Amino acid sequence: MEGKNMLKLSHVLAFLLLASLFQSLMARDLSDGIQVLQLPEENDGEFVFCPGKLSWPELVGMPAGYAEQIIQKENSIVHDVRLLFPGMVKPANYVCGRVFLVVDFKLIVQITPSMG
Repeated sequence: MEGKNMLKLSHVLAFLLLASLFQSLMARDLSDGIQVLQLPEENDGEFVFCPGKLSWPELVGMPAGYAEQIIQKENSIVHDVRLLFPGMVKPANYVCGRVFLVVDFKLIVQITPSMG
């Protein structure tokens, strides 16, 4: 029983130590030229990085050529539509105006195309 009490006491002490460190960080004066990162505005639960339509769920099951035409017609800022075949890795960086079409070997869209 004594071991459990010592463990609880050590947890409480660790919490208090971390809380005191966090409080001193929060109390810092931020007027020394630190720039705050501005996040994009939220719109219907999604962060908007690019204007216009960002995803096309209605194109799943359609041919890639047709899907590319619809995407470019519905969002004029799209300048790069890339095909991803099974086993290919989608790049992690976000580029406004780039859309990936995940297709099978018959060039049929398999996953909802989205800006990225």
